[in-house]
Amino acid sequence: MSFLKERGRSAAMNLVPLETPSGHPPRSNHVTEAFGEAGSALLRDPGVGRLAGGMEATLEQHLEDTMKNPSIVGVLCTDSQGLNLGCRGTLSDEHAGVISVLAQQAAKLTSDPTDIPVVCLESDNGNIMIQKHDGITVAVHKMAS
Repeated sequence: MSFLKERGRSAAMNLVPLETPSGHPPRSNHVTEAFGEAGSALLRDPGVGRLAGGMEATLEQHLEDTMKNPSIVGVLCTDSQGLNLGCRGTLSDEHAGVISVLAQQAAKLTSDPTDIPVVCLESDNGNIMIQKHDGITVAVHKMAS
């Protein structure tokens, strides 16, 4: 994918297979490819979405770690009702509802519950990639290279 290229060389990405509630791996690893290790950690961490006590600190740490990637300029986590669980950078509280709905609508396009769709919004200003996993929707805004 061209958005994974950075000035003629491939960006180093650590691919981590996601697990679905059914226990079957999803068919798509686009999010882990595009988000890198920090973004995929947001999707696979069991503490994300169960914000009680230290779990909130875990989410905050994952958000900070994701923003350390120089090509990522925004990140947002939302629940299935569109409630903002945490955000940084260009993605803010006002985006939470739209991001949640986009992920829910994309999931309706497939009858296979193990197929977890990735919504990618492309523009001259970069890509916003959205994926829902275990009731949590994660969006990452990555600058075009």
